[in-house]
Amino acid sequence: MKILKNTLTLVIFLFFILYFPVYSQQKAEKDKPEVGFWLGASNPLPGTQTFDLLETTLGFGIFSRFQLPYRSFYTELGMSYANYLSTTERALTTVPVYAAIDYKLPFDLPVAIFLKGGLGMSYVVARPANTNRWDPLLFSGFEVSFTAGKKVRIGLRIDYNYIFETMNSNIPPKSQYLYQGVYDDYRLYNPNYYKLMDAQFFHFALMLSFLF
Repeated sequence: MKILKNTLTLVIFLFFILYFPVYSQQKAEKDKPEVGFWLGASNPLPGTQTFDLLETTLGFGIFSRFQLPYRSFYTELGMSYANYLSTTERALTTVPVYAAIDYKLPFDLPVAIFLKGGLGMSYVVARPANTNRWDPLLFSGFEVSFTAGKKVRIGLRIDYNYIFETMNSNIPPKSQYLYQGVYDDYRLYNPNYYKLMDAQFFHFALMLSFLF
């Protein structure tokens, strides 16, 4: 019982620390909903197989953000597009779609700092195999931004995408067997040329959003 009581006390203490931080200057009004976009570098994560195969490219994304009943938390919905090329015939197009919870750090600073985490799905097109499907997505992010006036937010953001290609996915039957026609590309029918792997990317971008 003593352990249970101590655990309950700790949980209540953490609840108040996380959900009721003290602001030195807390605004009474709620933050306005916002819609925005970002543009920047989309990169395979260094140290992964994705980094060895694909090159950095230009990425683009759109998002919307709404404040939850408690002012430190927001709901963010977004999607992005990036087409990764390589020095070989390999290429990968990703279109992540996600929903995330944003936490605004309760510090009295000239800029706002957001920590983000969420889930979604990513539409993936792989070449030269020309396979396309929706794969599960893990999303996280970091943002530093400030409001210019009352209608515009400008900032920098870093988004991390982990695409689970190996989850609930199988190598296409045509790539499991060495049977192909005269005019078929042999690389697509050789299992040594088709491998499933999880992909990791991060986006470093400038963002601009409008508050309504």
